[in-house]
Amino acid sequence: MYAVAAGHELTARTAARVLAEGGNAYDAAVAAAFIQPLAEPVLAGMGGGGLMIVREPAGKSRFYDFFTNMPGLGLRRVGRARTVEVQVDYGGATGVYHAGAASVAVPGTLQGLLGVHAAHGVMPLGRLVEPAIAAARKGEPVSGLRAYLFTLIEPILTLTPEARGIFAPEGRLLRAGELLRNVDYAGFLERLPGEGANAFYSGSTARELVDYLQTGGGLLTEADLASQQLIAGPPREDGLDGFALCRASGPSRGGAAVARLLQSYFEEPHNSENEAQHYLGVARAMRRVAEGPGLRRGTTHLSIRDTEGRLLAMTVTNGEGSGLVAPGTGIFLNNMLGEDDVLPPDRLPPEAGTRLVSMMAPVVLETGTDAYALGSGGSKRIRTAVFQVAAHLLIQRWSLERSVGASRIHYEDQRLEIEPGLGPDALGMLAGEFAVNQWPRKDFYFGGVHAVSLSGLAVGDLRRDGYAVMSQSTK
Repeated sequence: MYAVAAGHELTARTAARVLAEGGNAYDAAVAAAFIQPLAEPVLAGMGGGGLMIVREPAGKSRFYDFFTNMPGLGLRRVGRARTVEVQVDYGGATGVYHAGAASVAVPGTLQGLLGVHAAHGVMPLGRLVEPAIAAARKGEPVSGLRAYLFTLIEPILTLTPEARGIFAPEGRLLRAGELLRNVDYAGFLERLPGEGANAFYSGSTARELVDYLQTGGGLLTEADLASQQLIAGPPREDGLDGFALCRASGPSRGGAAVARLLQSYFEEPHNSENEAQHYLGVARAMRRVAEGPGLRRGTTHLSIRDTEGRLLAMTVTNGEGSGLVAPGTGIFLNNMLGEDDVLPPDRLPPEAGTRLVSMMAPVVLETGTDAYALGSGGSKRIRTAVFQVAAHLLIQRWSLERSVGASRIHYEDQRLEIEPGLGPDALGMLAGEFAVNQWPRKDFYFGGVHAVSLSGLAVGDLRRDGYAVMSQSTK
């Protein structure tokens, strides 16, 4: 028995094929991550960072942090370098993002994938990169959702000739149904099994990358790349009212926010059988754990249950991307130093070599009757999306499918955003206590929770092209 839930059919099927061929959850996650730049471009890639939680078959859990580091090791002075400002029109709202060489933090995804595979993988790395190599050479059709996302951040995807070569090879952005190819990425992956981390983090590739970024005002150094490491250790565990939440430790804050939201929900009386009261309790918890402004961010999630009973939750991100591509690799680089979530503009940047703060929230939730691996993309909506699915499972005792698909709310800037589908009683209660904005559709904005259960269920969130595979069946 195995189950996979991911942000694209190709991602999910790639992981499922590895499981069917005898690989474990680590192998499946690695293969899926390598193909994500083709299946889920911009949202994920080797040029960003990520977090992973794994619950082993015996119940012990592990946490892996391969997020980005602050660059600048070896430089005499590291300040807040000047980024390229990009305005994005969301139709009624404008988001200001920051790209360019100065926005690039030290990439950690590739180092993390190689590290977890070396420690726990059972299939050869060469086999795991084969699907991504084939997709990069043949091309993967751009989905409607990806084409829409491309238009939102067009100034970033067309910032440099290298980026245009991937996302606008004919002088315009790729459209839905057209093939996204990346021949340089295919060549890089072909070298990777023989060279390992040296293919990116040292040698001529590292020197070329550093020269490329520093010419544009970036802070990255060869010492930064050489020192980037996977951090492994025990996760944090929170136990409340008969359930346990296993979440990221260290500088990551997303899982802690989910734990605070759940704790806040349980602090006041609630009626688990009344949907209206349930949503009111959810909204009040969000208000008490209120967070600042934030728009869409480039993040995606993968959840896996392998045949041995191992649960894996992995969230990765590239931000919106910097608009730059690492020379000779086809790897689209992150813009983490331009992310307000990661590097608030009113604070001094951390010391070079410091692991940056992440708001991602991959978690394993144990309810006493089952266990679930889940997580989401969506910046500030990550924690509220994961919190709501967890609350639906715990309090309403809804099925996994209903919990992921249920209408969501999100509290931000003293206003409650509400997806359609709530009954009049719930809407009335919420409107009586909050300023509300009702959306006409379930939307990408509210995150994408892709989840699997130890009992073998999987659900991909349709808000973000979610796709699930359960043994030989698909959904």
